Amino acid sequence: MPSRVINKVIKSYLILHSHIHQQSIKNQEKIIFWLIKRCKDTVWWRKYWYENIKTIKDYQNQVPISHYKDLEPRITYMLKWEKDITYPGKIDWFATSSWTTWWTAKYIPITKDNLRKSHFKGGMETLSLFVKNNPRSQFFKWKWLVIGGSFGKNPYTWESNVGFISAILQKEAPWIWQHFREPRPEISYMENREEKSQIMIEEAVKKNITFLNWQPSWWSNFLYKVLEYTGKKNILEVWPKLELFYRWGMSMDLYRSQFHDLMPSKKMKYYQVYNASEWYFAVQDQNKSDDMLLLTYHWVFYEFIPFEEYWKTNPTVLTLAEIEVDRNYVIMITNNSWLRRYVLWDTIVFTSIKPRRIKVSWRTKYYIDVVGECVTSNYTDKALMETCKLTNTIATDYTVAPLTYTWWSVRWCYEWIVEFTQMPTNIKEFESTLDQELCNVNSYYFDERHDTKVLWKNIVHAVPQWTFYNRMKSKNRLWWQFKVPKLSSDRKHVDEILDLIWD
Repeated sequence: MPSRVINKVIKSYLILHSHIHQQSIKNQEKIIFWLIKRCKDTVWWRKYWYENIKTIKDYQNQVPISHYKDLEPRITYMLKWEKDITYPGKIDWFATSSWTTWWTAKYIPITKDNLRKSHFKGGMETLSLFVKNNPRSQFFKWKWLVIGGSFGKNPYTWESNVGFISAILQKEAPWIWQHFREPRPEISYMENREEKSQIMIEEAVKKNITFLNWQPSWWSNFLYKVLEYTGKKNILEVWPKLELFYRWGMSMDLYRSQFHDLMPSKKMKYYQVYNASEWYFAVQDQNKSDDMLLLTYHWVFYEFIPFEEYWKTNPTVLTLAEIEVDRNYVIMITNNSWLRRYVLWDTIVFTSIKPRRIKVSWRTKYYIDVVGECVTSNYTDKALMETCKLTNTIATDYTVAPLTYTWWSVRWCYEWIVEFTQMPTNIKEFESTLDQELCNVNSYYFDERHDTKVLWKNIVHAVPQWTFYNRMKSKNRLWWQFKVPKLSSDRKHVDEILDLIWD
């Protein structure tokens, strides 16, 4: 069948499909009680006496809030192929974490129900909304270039049922994804990232690519390697059919000017989705907006903790019917895999109620609060982006940690390592401007700098492009899902990179 016919048929189906979703609070009530009924023969059910749960309030009172460490002993049983622990039957897959929050392996159980009713259904919703908003797209005439992860071994059974979520999704993906995606599975599953990158580039430059999908921090390095290999000035000279870049919940602000230089076309669309190993939560449903439509019918029950109460022993917990706009919430989910009132490390902000749209504001681990300044990655992103504009520099990545020192009395400051493609000509001016911009976006930081004076001025180390890449390589974490945390209250990441710089 000609590619133009395939393109037209698939688009027609997806546009029809895009009208199906209707957000509803009743969906949430239906989902939680369906999940309770579905799990009546599990160990988890017997522990918490689910037959006594008649209302959502009963569920919240009876089942405790949980984190990964709380559930880890049960996950060990699942890894050993014991069944009926938190969900009926045995677990099919285990997604390994990207180690952005834990520095030991984390295993997220993934069921067939999870893949079918969350990840793949969410992916269908994503494509449907894009095509609805861009009916003249030629998206399905050409190939999609997707950077994926690899598989590993189950630490107990030594089966190959453990891997990055991207590898699992590719393995189980429906035909439409398999037909269009590049590279071939045997390349995508390769563990050696440098070797995989080189082979991907050699094969992809021969294809018509219309779609790129993954994190902007990884793609920026990959695309520069494409230009180096081909000798072209920009990516559109390599792939003139390119029209869409999809990212996964990660802010594009810091990378926007860099990507516009790499792909200089007003026709390029930048969409995002919010998904993780645990679930597929939200999709962008408008061309020129960074907020995302929350998916309320994909068999997940949502709860929300106001961020200011997150650290309390008994925080307030809200349902989807009780949320407010412009307030940061820690998100908590119960799903059709294994999670029961499970706290994610992400915080979100609702930008609207009808429909319910969200933005991912930061991760609870990407947070520095040594003296009450409450600095999160959305503040540092904004401050750095504005500083780059004012100093005519281009930053591609960064990490920040607090530094303490004694000067008459104990003081704190922020130590930054910033990776540039266009370096500052005056680092002291850059430090001063960055400090002022952080004061401008965060009043608490301003108070601690200029009122109490317990925070001192920034220290900035300007490093060239590929520094963070080389750090990952030195730590044997050169895989697609590993990232350097932007903010951390401890100095592990900053000190490791400084050691690399000073060697």
